[in-house]
This record gives sequence, C-alpha cells and structure tokens, in this order.
Amino acid sequence: MGNDKAQRIGKEIQKFKILSELKDIKSNQSDPLTERRELDAYLKLANISYTIGDWDDALGYYKRVIRISQKLDDKFKLAEAQRNTGHIFKRQSEWDNAIKSFMASLETLENINSAAGTADAHRGLGYVYWRKGDYDNAKSNFKVAMENANKSGDKAMIGMVNIEMGLVNSDRGELEEAIGHYLESIKLLEDAREWQQLSRAYNNLGDTFLQLQQWEEAIKYFDLCKQSATKINHISMIGWSLFNSAEALAMSGNPDEAIVKCNEAIEILDKLHDHVGVSAAYRNLGVAYKFKEQWTSAEESFREAETRLDKINSPFNSAHLDMEWGIMYAEKGEKTNAEKLLQKAANIFEEIGAKKYLEKVNEHLNDL
Repeated sequence: MGNDKAQRIGKEIQKFKILSELKDIKSNQSDPLTERRELDAYLKLANISYTIGDWDDALGYYKRVIRISQKLDDKFKLAEAQRNTGHIFKRQSEWDNAIKSFMASLETLENINSAAGTADAHRGLGYVYWRKGDYDNAKSNFKVAMENANKSGDKAMIGMVNIEMGLVNSDRGELEEAIGHYLESIKLLEDAREWQQLSRAYNNLGDTFLQLQQWEEAIKYFDLCKQSATKINHISMIGWSLFNSAEALAMSGNPDEAIVKCNEAIEILDKLHDHVGVSAAYRNLGVAYKFKEQWTSAEESFREAETRLDKINSPFNSAHLDMEWGIMYAEKGEKTNAEKLLQKAANIFEEIGAKKYLEKVNEHLNDL
C-alpha cells in the first residue's frame, strides 16, 4: 500500500496548494472575477476529496460550489456539484438524499444543453433504484442515460452507463448480457483512461464470474479492479476489490487469505461510511469462517453484516446475506434455522426478480 500512501500524499499536497490559493483569493476585494476563481478552486477541492474518499470534505466543498454557482448563475458547475453530491450519497447508502441531489441536477439541466450531464444524473438515479431492488425504474433511467450518453458522444459516459445496465442483468441472472455490457464498458473506459469507472467495470465483471463459479477468472478481474483503482488512489474500489476477491478465495479453498482481505476491506470501507461495502465484507468474512467450520466467528460476522444492512434499504444484499447465513446453518445441521433464512432470501429474490439467485436458494431448500 506504499504507492497508495504516496498518491494520497500527492492529493493532499494538491489540496493544500489550492487552500493556500483560496486564502489569497479571499483576501482580494469581492467581485465576479474573484468569485469565479473561488468557485473553480472549491470545485477542484471537492473533486480531489471525492476521488480519494474524503467524502465528508467533498460534501462540504460541493455545498460551497452550489452556493457560489447559484449566485453567479453558473448552471453547468451547479449541476455538476449536485450530481457529484448525489454520487457521494449513493456510496453512503443515503438513497433519499441521493435521489434529491440527482433530481436537483436534472432540474438545473433543463434549460441548458448538456447531454453528458443529463446522462450522468439518470445514471445515478438508476443506480439508486437498482440498489433499492426497483429494477423497472432502474432500467428506465439507464435507458434515458444511454440515449443522452450516445447523443453527447462521450465515450467514457457511454462506458459508465454500460456498467450500470450490466448491474440489472447480473442481478436478474442474465449473465451473458451482463458480461457483454461490462466488456463494452472496459473497451471504452480503457480508451478514455477513466481509471475510476474502469475499476468498477472490472469489479462487476469479476462478480459475474463469481456467479458462474469461475473462481480464477473472478480473482483475475478483481485484481485488475484494484490495479485500476490504485492508479488514482480510489480507496473505495480498492476496498471492494478486496472483499470480492476474498469471496472467490474462500470458495476456491483459501479461507485464511480471504479472512485477511475481508478485514483489510472493513478497515478501509468503515472510514468511508460505505455500509453496503462493509456489510458485504462481513458477509464474506462469515463465508470464510464457515469453510473453516469456525461457526461462532461465522455467526458473529453474519450478525455484524445484518447490523450494517439495518442502516440501509438494499433488498438484494439482505437476501444475499440470508442465503449465505442459511447455508451455514444447513452445513451445521440446524435445519429449522436454515429453512427460515433460506425461505426469507427466496421470497426477496422472487419479489425483485433475481432469478439466478432464486434458483440457487431453492436448490439449498430442496436439499434440506
């Protein structure tokens, strides 16, 4: 992680320089030109903080950008700050705040021509609806996002929307379609050298190979996810690559290595208030302990994952946890507890249309 630290220090130095410039800017008499320079400086600070995972700082800076851009009637920067605020809220699983921010951005964009901005706002909305298990709303927003991304000609944005469309396909068990979207996104994002979103594409492709139980392929793509995220010190995706690769490692007979990676992921993602990520890391930690037949540690990990999920509304993740927990009880021979959790997971998967996962749960129910 030495290179990560060096990159973070570099970003902190950039922030320090911009803060020093801001002091000089504010010491001058206030006029539109001074305020314009102040606006640009705060936007740079916000974007740097966002990239390195200092989300609380980023939110504070984006609030300043919103205030100044409203005063200067700079709708482009206002819409950008509103969208990025939404992206932070979605990473923190604050769904209602995320929706408000994306809707505010779309309202700002109504009177200006920004197909890429409109695509990004609908992309964010679709992601939130996907997390809430509302696949129809997610797909409709992703469709509008893709229409605007194509209109803009922005290859990076087209690549990002392909990632989001793959998410719905993946949850619904439409794995060939999901892989197609992810491979298309990787091609576009590599050309654009968009490392942050490229890391997501690799991560999601790895997750698809997890579903296909192709462990080595999954690990390969999670490693590529980490490599891309490390290029820009994207802490959040580094954490996600760790707990996801841990699942593949546990499933392929390396639970000890999986436990180490899950604990690393928890340490990273806890600081970011990434409840979805932390809950998944604890879930995979429980899976790793299950393979070691360390039932108490597995149970404690699953309970902590449940506690984290209580903070958010994420039906798919709740069902995924119940499924793994139920499988553990089945392996322990506690059929009553196993059936209760597996049936609970089956009900959720059926309700949201996650067919592949529903099939898997039903297989375990039939084996009881």
